[in-house]
Amino acid sequence: MKPKNPKKQNKTTTQGFTLVELLIILMVTLVLIAVLVPITLHYTNKASARSILAEAKNVKLSMYSVGLDCRATNTPFQDGNGTYGFAPGILNEVKTTADCQGEIYLLKWDADTCQPEQFIYIEKGYLVTYQKVNNENQWDVSKLNHLINGS
Repeated sequence: MKPKNPKKQNKTTTQGFTLVELLIILMVTLVLIAVLVPITLHYTNKASARSILAEAKNVKLSMYSVGLDCRATNTPFQDGNGTYGFAPGILNEVKTTADCQGEIYLLKWDADTCQPEQFIYIEKGYLVTYQKVNNENQWDVSKLNHLINGS
């Protein structure tokens, strides 16, 4: 008798995935994508909103700084007749000091404290509103979505 060869293995043929297995893998992948994409978008939008809020807070600080300069030089800060609510040249000074690119609309100014009581800041599709109520700062950040263009 011949001795058995311990190195000899049973040869089995290996096949790829079956159609059912591929469909299951595809379905699991699609479910994961369907769950993860909205979550990722939510956190991305939230991070962008926080960034824009930080810029709006810099704008408020810049308005205070420029307002103090205007008070010291006895020059006007606010102009209710202007588009943005600032006296001529003040808006550019506020934007330069804050190093911001958005639009600033001054709605209400307290000349005694040299601080805004209400303003709007718009940048990158976000709207930040600031309002001082009972000596408390209230900030609100909203995302602007353009839905339709009507004529």
